[in-house]
Amino acid sequence: MSEIRQSSPGEKLRRYLWFMRPIVYIHNFDFQTVDNIIEQFGRDGMGGNSCLIMEFSEAGGMIDFKTKSPKTATLLSLEQFLEQFNTSQIKKDKKNYLLVLKEVHDRLAEPRVCSLLQTIARRTKMSFEANEDPPYRVQVVIVDTQLEIPPSLEKLITVIDINPPDEARIGEIIDEVVKLSNPPTEIADDFKPDLVQALLGLSEYEIRQILVLAGEDGKLNEDDLPLIHEEKRQIIRKSGLLELIDSKIPAVGGLSKLREFVDKNKAIFKNPGLAKEYGVDAPAGVMIVGMPGCGKSLMAKTIAREFGVPLLKLDVGRLMGKYVGESENNLHRAVALAEAAAPCVLWIDELEKAFSGIGDEGGGGSSMTRMFGIFLTWMQEKSACIYVVATANNIDKLPPEFLRRGRFDEIFQIGYPNEKERKQILELHIKRRNGGKIPPNVDIDAAAGIFKTADNYSGADIESVVKEAMKKVFVKNMEDFGLGKKGKWRELTTETLQDAARDMKSSYRSQKEKLDKMMEQLKKLDAKPASE
Repeated sequence: MSEIRQSSPGEKLRRYLWFMRPIVYIHNFDFQTVDNIIEQFGRDGMGGNSCLIMEFSEAGGMIDFKTKSPKTATLLSLEQFLEQFNTSQIKKDKKNYLLVLKEVHDRLAEPRVCSLLQTIARRTKMSFEANEDPPYRVQVVIVDTQLEIPPSLEKLITVIDINPPDEARIGEIIDEVVKLSNPPTEIADDFKPDLVQALLGLSEYEIRQILVLAGEDGKLNEDDLPLIHEEKRQIIRKSGLLELIDSKIPAVGGLSKLREFVDKNKAIFKNPGLAKEYGVDAPAGVMIVGMPGCGKSLMAKTIAREFGVPLLKLDVGRLMGKYVGESENNLHRAVALAEAAAPCVLWIDELEKAFSGIGDEGGGGSSMTRMFGIFLTWMQEKSACIYVVATANNIDKLPPEFLRRGRFDEIFQIGYPNEKERKQILELHIKRRNGGKIPPNVDIDAAAGIFKTADNYSGADIESVVKEAMKKVFVKNMEDFGLGKKGKWRELTTETLQDAARDMKSSYRSQKEKLDKMMEQLKKLDAKPASE
């Protein structure tokens, strides 16, 4: 038996049932695919023809597994359904029962339901160990879109995840849909590899739905890629685990070396198939560490904009759950969603807060430690076209595993902007608020000169100065002229900018001691400078 066969979800289910795992939890929303797996492999694991599959759903009570029609005149509750199989009569039937429970995650923690599941599992185990003839054998498969396991059932449950189809299987699905369409859908041979890549990360059900929709005009070609990408965005929005960030931002001032690095990676990221042919690995991502307000978040957005792909933001705090394994499962779901949205940029902001305390004494068994391990493994093994951008301020709280070479293509450090960059940033923010031009009474060199190097003005500080200056100009014009005489309004001046800067302390001056320590930590880090 091949390795692929051994690791397939169906084969796992067969083995788990054969070796008397009492409860198997299949976490998936594609119930039709799961039903096929249960029919093909579950019955075999329960003894073939001697197995009866009994299904329960909240909507239908006890229903026929194949036809989905109700099997009782009255609607049974989950407790009533389970009670029917917690009797000695089961042994007299000389049948093995596989109970399929659909969408019951919110019922598992209820005392009566939990007790019945525990009793059924215990009776099956005792019958097997005593080698009873006939045996009592009732095993449970929970099929659910959410993975929520109460602590009282944790040791009884074995989880199976059904991964999205690989490239070979996606190719087969495309061929099946094209062949079954009437009239047959046309697809160019040279477009099929691109279509396969675009569909990676989606379930078989989602792939079929998208292909039918995209092939409505009788052909599949590059014009259908935006539709596929929009469908992927819909999946992200509905999940609540990842945030879809708008990356349509103006240009970034400074950070020339980092922007040059991104530009070199852009061609590889946009042409993964061709790069692979030439032995070039797909870019993994970049870590950007440095001072707050100096452009880390802007660079994450810039990278997504330059690559021309969606920007997804992962907030680890959103993933934390109250049940055993729920947080880890949410992380699995989040990265699976990112893979479904590929090609994309996955941004993890304030990385040090997300995984702080990892490796501390006594923390080895925590959910956060396990999540950290899951994320590192995923970063190392991911095959989808996902560019990871991790940003961090306080690097002394970062787990050392993140700073090892190989996790990211490169680690860049961002300090406070130098004189040249301060001028660029000032110019960008003024133009952004003045129709793309510098007002005639603004001397950029003179205005930028007020931002002294010793004060360590960040890009955010400079933006705040421009905002404040613009506000002062507006208020003064309103006082002098009012809305009715807008044509007489005075524009922004060098003096207004300088006055605003004098009135506003830099962020560095406000928290000098703390930020000095951060700068010392950055100096110790073997990272490339983002600026010249």
